[in-house]
Amino acid sequence: MENGYEKRGYLLDDFRLFHLKDKEGTNVDYHYHEFCKLLMLRSGSGGYTVEGHRYSLETGDIVLIGSHCVHRPEFEHGLLYERVIIYISPEFLRQQSVPDCQLEEIFRGEQGHVLHLNDPDALWAVSDALEQELARDDYGRVILSNGLLLRLLIEIARSIRDPKTTFSTPITPTDSRILDILRYIDAHLTEDLSIDLLADEFFISKFHMMRLFKQETGRSIHDYLQERRLLHARDLIRQGISATDSCFQSGFRSYSSFTRAYAKHFGTTPTGRKGSSAPADETYE
Repeated sequence: MENGYEKRGYLLDDFRLFHLKDKEGTNVDYHYHEFCKLLMLRSGSGGYTVEGHRYSLETGDIVLIGSHCVHRPEFEHGLLYERVIIYISPEFLRQQSVPDCQLEEIFRGEQGHVLHLNDPDALWAVSDALEQELARDDYGRVILSNGLLLRLLIEIARSIRDPKTTFSTPITPTDSRILDILRYIDAHLTEDLSIDLLADEFFISKFHMMRLFKQETGRSIHDYLQERRLLHARDLIRQGISATDSCFQSGFRSYSSFTRAYAKHFGTTPTGRKGSSAPADETYE
């Protein structure tokens, strides 16, 4: 896409669960959802990029992705990849919350987006019970399913609060030149930044720099720069700065291009109008 990232799917139910197991790998571009997403890796290993942070995943890890978080899974073809994915409506989370237990906080990623569990069996048991209940058509199915999901979320929330629990740390590029380029971009977001300028600044061939950057970060320089600017603009808007000022203070030179990119990235314009929707009849990883 020319600017921003694609929104994939909308959720018609309070939540949906998918249990998938295959060796197909993933070929998914960066995207976001309006709903929250919980992924439990039951077997396999791979990677996940969330909000600009790239994580390495192991069996037992839980990926917590909030509404409008840009993300992308990375699993190789030919390797077994088993996961349980649950899409959850933010409105459902708000309705089920109480003052001292705000369920949306689970997905905000304040400590990170990947929860590492050494012993995930207890959570897997709740997930299995939820999956089995959803497959039935018995009396009280909806109430019991809701209760099992809430139990799963509470157990995850308690794990997050447990000081013994660890969060996976984002992968750091190994090449010092890429680290320097990342720091330079973050420090000069509001300035004109081009591939040629970066190549001159770091005395490196621009084609070699682009290949190395993609190899080390999993994304292009253009994608990284635009995401950082959009995230910065969102922070400014949340601080009460006007959309127009946030646009130019984040390094964009065209307000119309900024609003299109912002809407594609976050699903809403800088002034709060909803972006376009797409059907959610399939799994969006």
